[in-house]
Amino acid sequence: MDVEEALRRIRLITPMLRQDVGTAVASHSVMEACNDVIPPGMKGIHTAYNDTYGIVQNALALKLAMDIARIFDVGQNPKFPPETQDKASVQVLAALFRVPGVQERLEAEASNWLSGIEDLRSDGVGGPSSPEIAAIMEEIEADHRARDRETSRKTIGAYLEVAARLSAVGSEEEAAIKRIRDFRNRRLAHSLFDKEPDALPMYADLNLLLDLAMDAAKHASLIVEGLNTEFDEQANRDRTTAEGYAVCVLAGLRSAEAIQCLK
Repeated sequence: MDVEEALRRIRLITPMLRQDVGTAVASHSVMEACNDVIPPGMKGIHTAYNDTYGIVQNALALKLAMDIARIFDVGQNPKFPPETQDKASVQVLAALFRVPGVQERLEAEASNWLSGIEDLRSDGVGGPSSPEIAAIMEEIEADHRARDRETSRKTIGAYLEVAARLSAVGSEEEAAIKRIRDFRNRRLAHSLFDKEPDALPMYADLNLLLDLAMDAAKHASLIVEGLNTEFDEQANRDRTTAEGYAVCVLAGLRSAEAIQCLK
C-alpha cells in the first residue's frame, strides 16, 4: 500500500473512531450511574418494574460490548492484512501508521497545526513588520513547528504502544479482547448452537478496553486532526447527566411501589 492510500484511509478512520469511542463513553456512563444509584435506592423494595430495570441495564451492557468489539475489530485472515481491511478500528489504524513513509508525512503535516502566527508579522498599522520583528517571528514559528512535529512523533509512538498491548501474549488486554470478540461473534452477531464462547466477557473487560479505546482515539485525533480530545471531560459530563436520570428513575420506581401498596 502506498502512502497516499494509507493517509486517505487514516483520515477516514480517525473521526469515525473518535465518534465511536464518544458513543461508548456515553453508554458506559449511563450504565454505571444506574448501577450505582438505583439498586442501593431500591434495597428491600420490589415492584413489577424491577425486572424492566434489569432488562434495560442488560441491553446497555450488550450495546457497550458491541461498541467495544467494533472499536477493536480486526479480521484474523492472513490473506487480508489489517491495513487493507475496511474497518475503522484501533488495530487497523495502527497498521496504517506503520506503512513506510506515513509517519514522516504525518509529522510534516503536524507543522501546520500552528495557525495565526502570520498575523503577528504585521505591525498592526497596515504594513509589514520590521525585518527584526519578522526574523523574531520566523524563529518563534520555526520553534513551534519543530515542537509540533516532535509531539506528533511521540504521539504516534504512544498510539502504537496502546495497540501493542492488545496483542501482547498473556496480557489482560489480549484476554479481554478475545472474550469480547468471541461473545460478539458467537452470541451478539450470531446464535451458534454448537460454538459457545470459551469464556463470557466481564464488566472489568469493558472498563479496561474502554480506557484503552479512549487513549487510542485521543492520540489518533491529535495526530491526524490536530484536536485535543479529552474523553475524561466528556465522561464526567455524561456521568453527571446520567446520575440525574438515574435519580428520576429511582423516584419513579419508589413511587410505583407506594402506589402498589395502596391498592
